Amino acid sequence: MSNSSDSTLTSSIIGEIGILTAENSEKLKSYVLDEIRNSSIFNEIFNAHGQVLDKMGLDISDLFLQVLPQTATEWGLTFWEKRVGITTNTSKSIEERRAKILAKLNTKGTTTVEVIRQICKSFVSNVEVIQHNSDYYFEVNLLTATGFPYALDGLYDSVEIAKPAHLGVKYKLISTTESEIYYGLSAMTGECLTVYPWIAKNIETSGKIEEGISQNVGSESITQSKAVI
Repeated sequence: MSNSSDSTLTSSIIGEIGILTAENSEKLKSYVLDEIRNSSIFNEIFNAHGQVLDKMGLDISDLFLQVLPQTATEWGLTFWEKRVGITTNTSKSIEERRAKILAKLNTKGTTTVEVIRQICKSFVSNVEVIQHNSDYYFEVNLLTATGFPYALDGLYDSVEIAKPAHLGVKYKLISTTESEIYYGLSAMTGECLTVYPWIAKNIETSGKIEEGISQNVGSESITQSKAVI
């Protein structure tokens, strides 16, 4: 078999199977003649193609993750931060960096209550915004049942950029831990009889009731405010 026909056959096989992996090189070899299948040279070629194409598939999947800041990884977040004008700080967690990018994207356009709410929801899932127009400020209540996993400086900075300059803002951080409370109840009663030659007129019984309460998780409440501007 000539080198030209070998090359044509190999190209045809790769084109038919598509992206190969090193793990399924045996499947690839099942498409070729015995002389090629038993060749150590072609075995190395098939394995090499599988490894390269396997890596290419992983790179493509990773590239798709960078399209949205919600799924972007370390290297993709750096490009997002550059795009929205945030200084990259790799000491911050990926979740916090994503939240700051989303908050910055939400600061564009006219500021409304909904815009402020969406900025805050980039950091905390449950948000209440209460307007106090006559006093020239608004209140932001941040509520969570899982605690605040990181500092909220990025949230404060984003709201400061987005809000109208003449309005102040107050924050209230409310962290609520929910748990089940178990009640236990037991009762013991007893009776004491004394037999005499005569019949007792009254029979008395007494009982003792014990009640136990156990809570397996504590709770906390955090309040933080900023001065009204």
